[in-house]
Amino acid sequence: MERSMNAASNAAASDAASAEDSSAEDSSADASAPAGHPPSCRDLVGLLAQTDRRAAYAALALGATSVTDVATRTGLRPPAAAAALQKLTAGGIAAFDAATRAYTLRDDAFRLAVQAEVRLTGRGGGDGAGGYFRRGRLTSIPGNAEVRSRVLAVVKDSFEPGTTYSEAKVNAICGEWLDDWVTLRRALVDEGLLRRNESGTAYERA
Repeated sequence: MERSMNAASNAAASDAASAEDSSAEDSSADASAPAGHPPSCRDLVGLLAQTDRRAAYAALALGATSVTDVATRTGLRPPAAAAALQKLTAGGIAAFDAATRAYTLRDDAFRLAVQAEVRLTGRGGGDGAGGYFRRGRLTSIPGNAEVRSRVLAVVKDSFEPGTTYSEAKVNAICGEWLDDWVTLRRALVDEGLLRRNESGTAYERA
């Protein structure tokens, strides 16, 4: 009996280790892939519609960082926990750090999804910003300071942190949002969302 229990325990540990390695390999591959668009609201609903993925998400929110942690907290078998984590990572709702071999939630996933929804549909969740977007573009820059800040925060996410942009590139990006790209560029600078060098030839996201 004792030998049988030990064998079962060893098999479970082996399953967990195997699942951990498999999930880490899959997640590392996802992490090295080029970054795409953030998940949409529909993507997030789809990701969390499945029971295992929802349980894994909850476990990460409560501090789990590995396949073993998630399996322990949720009662999922390690392969199922690994599969759920891999899906959450591939879907952009979680991240895997290859250096520490730890999973974490992406804190900005829902914020970016809502901003994308605002841009695509013009629905702003009652914060006043949505009415200034139509078919993926700005209709105008709000006069109200609070609403303007929300609208410009959406535009700001078109610029990557740590990247230096020429004025021509900034103009091109702003022009994708609004025909009056000069006013939009100036508003981003005035709002403190873009930093401009002294010569006015280079910009960075603040």
